[in-house]
Amino acid sequence: MKVIYHCYGGSHASPVAAAIHLQQLPTTRIPTAEELRQLKFFDTVPPSFHGTLVHLGRDENGHDIFIIGARNHSQTLLKTLKGVTRIIGENEQNYLFADVKPCINLIMRLGGFLSREVGLIFPGRPLVTYGVQKAYPKILALVEDTRNRLVRIQAGGA
Repeated sequence: MKVIYHCYGGSHASPVAAAIHLQQLPTTRIPTAEELRQLKFFDTVPPSFHGTLVHLGRDENGHDIFIIGARNHSQTLLKTLKGVTRIIGENEQNYLFADVKPCINLIMRLGGFLSREVGLIFPGRPLVTYGVQKAYPKILALVEDTRNRLVRIQAGGA
């Protein structure tokens, strides 16, 4: 299976979700600001990178983990990705899409806008980092749900 975590910009929520899935971030506590800043792509993705599918690794069960920033076009992008899988002869059932946007809070939006869109790394990055820490339990729950969906799919259910 291929898991694609998608969010607005691909610079905060989806990299954090993917890192949790890949066991690069803790599941028993909120990560420190330093742990978040060390993540690949955390608060570094430029707006021109939106729509780029990025492979971040393989989980312990061999599932490929991807991220993508879809802005406000996630449904269109997902339809396109599913269509491309059919064109290249792959089964779209081999892809699991996990929308991380519902986990994004106002602090993350403001910090991400300042840092990524306006270029004000300070105060943007500290704000978005704090916002991610506040949203972390929701992101963690989403990843746990995604992992459970993978188990159900592999067991033959939906």
